[in-house]
Amino acid sequence: MGLPLFSATQDPGPSFYQFSQAAGVAFPVDVAGAGEGLSAHATTVIAVRFVGGVVMVGDRQATGSYIASRDVRKIEAADQYTAIAISGTAARGMEFIRMAQLSFEHYEKMTNSTLSLEGKANYLSPIIQRNNLTSPLIVIPLLAGWDSSHQMGRIFEYDGAGGAYERHDFATIGSGSPFAESALRLGFRADLDMEAALELGALALYEAGDNDPSTGGPDFVRGLFPMMVVIDAGGYREITNDEVGERFRAISERRTSTGGVPGGTLR
Repeated sequence: MGLPLFSATQDPGPSFYQFSQAAGVAFPVDVAGAGEGLSAHATTVIAVRFVGGVVMVGDRQATGSYIASRDVRKIEAADQYTAIAISGTAARGMEFIRMAQLSFEHYEKMTNSTLSLEGKANYLSPIIQRNNLTSPLIVIPLLAGWDSSHQMGRIFEYDGAGGAYERHDFATIGSGSPFAESALRLGFRADLDMEAALELGALALYEAGDNDPSTGGPDFVRGLFPMMVVIDAGGYREITNDEVGERFRAISERRTSTGGVPGGTLR
């Protein structure tokens, strides 16, 4: 099957969103209420800036009226230097990640140039808007990456209508956000290094899982632990499950020693 042809006045240019609209491959428009209550929801993801990049931490649980899955990947590489995470309707969120990955690749192939990180953030806004304003299957993403032109990590969060907002410290999405944000506000510093940012992100997600029934914390029985990724000048890389497990065991042991009480310092 060949590529669709467009007239000069209808050519979508380098925009994958416009191309998908014209070719009929964009998100389907759902009849109001269709699918509502049937799809599992993905919950909490955290992004924290540090000196030299960004870390992201996400729980693995998808929840409906019960735990639908314990092993959902809510963070993926959009390209070598960019990560995208989702909360909201899990199935539609997975589709959204694939659409984002395709949109960035499409732009590069059409223009022989790479979108800036800010350009990527803005590029996703109409896709979010179309999905969330025409469907009950809401998706709220989080974009983070390494900005090579500014030599720094950057974080962009979105509202339900697709508005993009840069955060210069941290961001969190999903139902566990109030609990995660409390820990992040107490522990964030502008001079965090990667190790400190990973520790803070893990602690914030632990707090979310400990207080929000829809957020999955570390599962020591099954050996399933939250995802942790780093995006810096070296690109996107995922922390191994064993290393993540060690971080959460250390938090659990500290809490066990105090009977679950955090103590007088951020622990």
